[in-house]
Amino acid sequence: MTLRVLVVDDHAAFRRALTSALNMVDDIEVAGEAGGGLDATEKVSIIEPDLVIMDLSMPDISGIDAMQRIHQTQPDLPVVFLTAHADEGVEKEARQAGASGFLAKGTSLDDLVIVLHEAADANGDG
Repeated sequence: MTLRVLVVDDHAAFRRALTSALNMVDDIEVAGEAGGGLDATEKVSIIEPDLVIMDLSMPDISGIDAMQRIHQTQPDLPVVFLTAHADEGVEKEARQAGASGFLAKGTSLDDLVIVLHEAADANGDG
């Protein structure tokens, strides 16, 4: 089964690079991209991804705020944070708010794919 993901990051170059890398993985398809948290909350209902990969820090609303808005209508949609702001306190906050995964930018593609599948499997989508 192909895992359809929405990639959310305000840095267009990083978003494009991540999308390109993920599209090379056999069982992952990037179903869409969003440049911010508000954009993500709108695109989730249109694209209907199996999982969201989201940056934590964005200029409009935070990734945690975006995730909480998404979970109001789609409580079982897994959200995995991929962020430059990876520390234990931030990870704890994100997980308490409902994150399915939390990784630092710079994590290998192989490790990211493992976490994506674990998050999807935990929610019955993988």
